[in-house]
Amino acid sequence: MGSSGRGRGSGELAAGAVVALLLAGCAGLDAPGSAGSPDDTEYLCWDVPVTRSVLDDGATADTLGDEGRAALGGAEVPPIDPSAWTIVTESAEYVALIRELGEPEDLGAGDVRTHELLTVEWVDAVNLDPSPAWVLGQYGTCALRTGAVGVDEIGGAGLTFDPMNPPDSAADEIHLLVTERACASGELATGRIVLTDVVEGDDVIDLVIGVRERAGGADCPSNPPTPFVVELDAPLGDRAVRDAAVIPPRELTMPEPVGLN
Repeated sequence: MGSSGRGRGSGELAAGAVVALLLAGCAGLDAPGSAGSPDDTEYLCWDVPVTRSVLDDGATADTLGDEGRAALGGAEVPPIDPSAWTIVTESAEYVALIRELGEPEDLGAGDVRTHELLTVEWVDAVNLDPSPAWVLGQYGTCALRTGAVGVDEIGGAGLTFDPMNPPDSAADEIHLLVTERACASGELATGRIVLTDVVEGDDVIDLVIGVRERAGGADCPSNPPTPFVVELDAPLGDRAVRDAAVIPPRELTMPEPVGLN
């Protein structure tokens, strides 16, 4: 059974209207030269669109053309094994590669990374010698996200259960901790958490939750987890609860105790 559901943080309704779950490509998200057929399901690795067909059957980076191979020798680009990476985008000014990690990288607070992204850009800048030149753009791990989180200034978030209010099979609500991924000057996300979708099934409850970006500039210390409550149409029972904003959906757990090994 699918439902819009309701969420609240610190006693208030979640900011933003509940919207339909979007799994296809979304306007304004295209990186330069992004590939994929119009009906190809699209995910995000950070802000880079990656299509399902690329993940399943994309060409490896050892088949890059002359410009792509030159990009891999660009400034600050780490050495890689091209045969282990898949081409997301290849153009005269932008190259994006992705690879699946052998084991997920669990950074805590519901932040589990499954892929690694590398982008290189052709840049013309006064501080480069020579210029223009290929320069590293992005390099790091990510969790693949649905297009429903990443549009309308809604960023990704890590989800865990709230250990102060653990899941109760008889309750018709779920208490969560939501950790914003974007820079927020170390502030809580109260009033900016957006419950995009709730799908209640017989065995599983899937949640899509994001955080509306903080207005103005922000520094990037670690963000604190923000309490948030999702209201259900029926008692939780023995159903699993999953974060469906990431691909594949990830079952929620309790956060690791802070300061303990």
